[in-house]
Amino acid sequence: MGLLDDFTEDEIVEEEEIEEIPEGEEKEEKGISLVCDPNKKSIPTREKTSYKVKLINTTDSDQDIDLEVHLLYSTESEEVIPWKITILDKHRISEPSDTIRETVEVEAGGEIIIPVRINAPEGAKYGDKAEIVIDASSSKDILLSDSITLITTARPTVVAMKTQINQERSVADYIASWAKDKDMGVFSILAPKPVRGYIFIEAMNPSMVDEVSDGTRKAKGIVEGDTSIEEIEHFLAPKLAVEGITEGDIVELSAGPFKGEKARVTQIDEDNDEITVELFEATVPIPVTVRGDHVRVLEKEK
Repeated sequence: MGLLDDFTEDEIVEEEEIEEIPEGEEKEEKGISLVCDPNKKSIPTREKTSYKVKLINTTDSDQDIDLEVHLLYSTESEEVIPWKITILDKHRISEPSDTIRETVEVEAGGEIIIPVRINAPEGAKYGDKAEIVIDASSSKDILLSDSITLITTARPTVVAMKTQINQERSVADYIASWAKDKDMGVFSILAPKPVRGYIFIEAMNPSMVDEVSDGTRKAKGIVEGDTSIEEIEHFLAPKLAVEGITEGDIVELSAGPFKGEKARVTQIDEDNDEITVELFEATVPIPVTVRGDHVRVLEKEK
């Protein structure tokens, strides 16, 4: 008599077959998730940016998802300047005490976009942050949940100020002196020689700079609209004086002991921004090295 002879067929329970997962692979867990790439940005004051947060449902059933949105500020200032934030194109939040609650439906295996728009306020301190925390959980199963934090950091705005021609440097010096005394968050002032009648100011509070320009002699106010770093970055890398000069060019020396002499370029040293020339009037051709900005090109090598 066997071990199973005392049991009927109905009483014999077959062992449940266990699904084997190939080595190196993990079984995908189904649930809901919040995804946003990137979830961190830096924007100038007075500017806005947007995030597209994906709410993904990988379960086999439609889900009603409860969203809860909180706002946190990080600042070294004693007074917090509210940021303007819009969620789902309809809810606005600006104070840490504010909470947004909304329920959205996501189909099985589907996803929706949660749009978030944010404006950095003028007058914010450099490095101020607004952190938007979005929590999502299923109305059916609270274990199906996820959370994401969007971090936006304020940085200076670049504005253009109009000045009288040839007075760019004097206006820049006055603004720099005023900003230092008042500690008004002016980080840099650029007065590039090729741009006549304008200077560029990097500041956290451009409106305050505009007010100062009203009382500044030879300043004509802030140009409407902001200027991007990309528009002026070519001024930040000085142009080489030897740029455009080639060997064989005929030049006239404009400074030094040989001022007014004509010469032919024999060598160019871009590392030191210098050129070597041979003077036409010299009895014996002697190489002379001069700065690139001490010559004027008369004739290009053909």
